[in-house]
Amino acid sequence: MISLFRARLPIDPDELEWQLATFKWLCSEFGPVTRKELVLPLPEIFPGVATRGQERAHQLFADVKRLAGMASWPCVLEPGSKNRPIEAGNSLLLRHDGASAPCGTFRVTDADGQRRVVITYNPDHVDDPIELIATFAHELGHYLMSTAKSDPPGGWKLHELHTDIVGVYLGFGIFLANSAHNFSQFHSGGTMGWSSRRQGYLSEGALVTATAIFERLRGADPLEAAPHLKGYLRSDLRMAVKGLKRLCPDMTAAVEAADLSAFG
Repeated sequence: MISLFRARLPIDPDELEWQLATFKWLCSEFGPVTRKELVLPLPEIFPGVATRGQERAHQLFADVKRLAGMASWPCVLEPGSKNRPIEAGNSLLLRHDGASAPCGTFRVTDADGQRRVVITYNPDHVDDPIELIATFAHELGHYLMSTAKSDPPGGWKLHELHTDIVGVYLGFGIFLANSAHNFSQFHSGGTMGWSSRRQGYLSEGALVTATAIFERLRGADPLEAAPHLKGYLRSDLRMAVKGLKRLCPDMTAAVEAADLSAFG
């Protein structure tokens, strides 16, 4: 087990062990992280951001597939459910997750022997490219995991948690961390207020830590992600970098030493 002495991380030691084991499993199933790149939220990397509406969704989906190395993977993108409308008259209120439809879904159908992969997105999110890209990375993570030949650490009951790590493994850690929790103002008819929404399954601190692990495995400096993170997440990243340096001076060796059997 990893020593706790003089170590501080945004996550607890058990979750760190699980993340290391998950990266080990991903590398054994789908190839080393050294083949990946950290995707940055820059318009030249995502030309689809210049479009609008459903065209933006389809263009960004194509961008994410290309950057994930999955451009040739056949799948259909469809708009899913929208957020529920609020009918509260002239009022000021706080809207929580319960008013929001799923950010995205992944499903596989088999009709007449033909396998069909369908990914959906929430049409209300097309005006937030960061959130939309994070959704696509997560759902493509489901697609990638569906081709695995072995069970992930802890089994398939944890697959949603694993899928967030897969999104990081594909290079989209910045997007997943920045969209994990959103608190913003909204207007709807005569109603105005604040919207609080979570996306994904891992905490912001967990996603920042996973991104630092990803960068260390690539032989890159994790702090290169800092300028592209929300301001308060940069301190979590610095904490993760310092803690991982103490706990895992050789990140490749730490991942290779992870015991997959410890998670059942």
